[in-house]
Amino acid sequence: MKGLSEFQILHFLVQVGALLLASRVLAELMKRWGQAAVIGELLAGVVLGPSILGHLAPAVYGWLFPNDPLVSHLLEALAWIGVIALLLYIGLETDLSILRGMGRTAAVVSVFGMVIPFGCGLALGWLLPAHYLAAPDQRVIFALFMAVAVAISAVPVIAKILLDLGLLRRDLGMLILAAGIIDDTTGWLLLSIVAGLAEKGNVRPSSFLVLLIEAAAFIGFCYFVGYRIVARLLRWIDDRTYVEHAKFSAAIVIALLCAVITQSIGIHAVFGAYIAGVMMAGSTRLRKADRSDLEAVALGFLAPLFFAYSGLKTDLSTMRDPLIVGLVLAIAIGAKFLGCTAGGLIGRLKLRESLAVAIGMNARGGMEILVALIGLSLGVLTPQMYTVIIAVAVITSLMTPPLLSWAIGQTGERASEVERSERDRLLSRLRFTGKGAKLLVLAGGGPNADLAAHVAAALGDHEEASITIFHAVGPGMPSKSEQFDEQFARLKRIAEAAGAQNVQQRTGFGESAVEAIAAESERGYDAIFAGASQVRGYDELGGEVLHGIVSDARAPVVIVRNGHTAAPFRRLLVPTTGAEFSRLGANLAMHYARGFGAELTALYVRESASYVLPLSRLGRYRLTTEGAEFVDEIGKLGREIGVSVDTRVDTGRHPEDVILSVSQREKVDLLVMGVLFRSSEERLFFGPKVREILRRAKCAVALIVPPQHPQNGH
Repeated sequence: MKGLSEFQILHFLVQVGALLLASRVLAELMKRWGQAAVIGELLAGVVLGPSILGHLAPAVYGWLFPNDPLVSHLLEALAWIGVIALLLYIGLETDLSILRGMGRTAAVVSVFGMVIPFGCGLALGWLLPAHYLAAPDQRVIFALFMAVAVAISAVPVIAKILLDLGLLRRDLGMLILAAGIIDDTTGWLLLSIVAGLAEKGNVRPSSFLVLLIEAAAFIGFCYFVGYRIVARLLRWIDDRTYVEHAKFSAAIVIALLCAVITQSIGIHAVFGAYIAGVMMAGSTRLRKADRSDLEAVALGFLAPLFFAYSGLKTDLSTMRDPLIVGLVLAIAIGAKFLGCTAGGLIGRLKLRESLAVAIGMNARGGMEILVALIGLSLGVLTPQMYTVIIAVAVITSLMTPPLLSWAIGQTGERASEVERSERDRLLSRLRFTGKGAKLLVLAGGGPNADLAAHVAAALGDHEEASITIFHAVGPGMPSKSEQFDEQFARLKRIAEAAGAQNVQQRTGFGESAVEAIAAESERGYDAIFAGASQVRGYDELGGEVLHGIVSDARAPVVIVRNGHTAAPFRRLLVPTTGAEFSRLGANLAMHYARGFGAELTALYVRESASYVLPLSRLGRYRLTTEGAEFVDEIGKLGREIGVSVDTRVDTGRHPEDVILSVSQREKVDLLVMGVLFRSSEERLFFGPKVREILRRAKCAVALIVPPQHPQNGH
């Protein structure tokens, strides 16, 4: 078989470059004008296509897009890969948890917002004159495509509009998004089934029923079994592999596999890619960096090419009858408006709120474009009807932001919304979620390593979390030994007894133990746990190895030291100043207290005026107020996650004396502190106050040190 010629390769590369450049330039203009970027990407194809470039400079258009089927199919194939990537990303961004609080009302809004427009679109497709059909014998398929085109909404456009307007966490914004998610999922299913019927060339009830059963079986498998398999696979890849971007590759393969399955059973491939994204959306092992990789490829390269390609297929010269555009647009907007308003009122929303929901659900965006392109590629839509549907997508996406801003602006903020906003603010302070945490426990440290494994389990008790027991091997050290196997077995037993579900061992090599640990820490761990190498009573926690670990750390380092009481601990003390490093200590303490049912005391010490520099009364009052706010915030956060927190503000000349006094008086058995690393040669130093506390404290101590070289994506 003859391969591509150099001329064909040249044209393909020029086409991709021109479409990508034009789409990004026009997307930037749309963003500056407060519109969705997808509009600019679509218009890029319109500008470079027969509508504008082909009309104004036919010779340039003819050279750029020659009548070469092979090159055209290459561009089309790349556009469809863009669709798969886009649907994967949309699925990843689909937060099904929103449906829990808004489920009933959102379902009612979505049902009415789908059924009424679907019926109107079906009637429209059935009654339009025959010359709008691609083939006279495709009336039923054509009517079904028009029904889907009128009924759908576009969650990405809706979510972006709500985000830009600052409405995403308002009750009404969440309701619109929840209804949009139901609409979107139903829309993908309907589109896939209708496309499958079009490919089979018949719409017999038996064919429809078979497709419906197959779709239900696929969704059921993914919901009850598939997402667990995917979660475990991503966790295994995250824990076991060394290849960069392995999870990114896995996500693409999973999306392609699901797309192949749905395409093979007669449902369009786009639905499989979307469901794959939804399955992976709940996995905490797809970190921010992994999602950013997917976003960059999908939204920065492939999706713009898809939308530009869709615009390229648009020929405005076919729109000879403006009445048909107005008719389809009026039915699409009016039917959606009527259905969602009725659903909102039945769902016990006020009229003004129902109108706002109807406006938000009218955005069609990329979903409508995809319906049009699938219809055109299957030969169901004529170029004229394709262009009409594209016009509906553009106009509804342009009109929604200003109208929605006005509509929601007319509704006041509820007390529940203010409460949720405060709750979100508090929970955003909780750095470690525990769910999906990836933790590294260093095997060295003797008895203190046992405590490190125990404390790590407070963050590693979720089914998606994992704890890696790491043995560093330097020159001249045996890589395999019975001693390490016994040590791992002991640490694993301790961690599992404390609630850890996934504990594994790993051995690393380097020019030194520090280098081996530093190399391992680059694998995206959320925290590193190490046992102190000095006995209790010393004012230092470790020597050269721990110094090197803290100096090179890309994640928070937790250094623990045993005390007079054995774990699990029942009374915790966390001194705090409100600084970011101090909050790390509070976060760790709250996770431990929640995991083991311990009592937690949050303490802020205000240095007395005789010790600090002279202050005005206002200055001293501000210090006290800020201190009270810091511990009060910890108390509120504790209540949100079910931890009993005793908050207090004390005054003293020497904060370390106050901390030790409270520790003894309250019979504290674990003191947790966030500290700052003070660089010094070959010794760990966290300041004179921390050193004094370490020297005199009788209880167990856990110090958490912020990363010196924070890694991206965490």
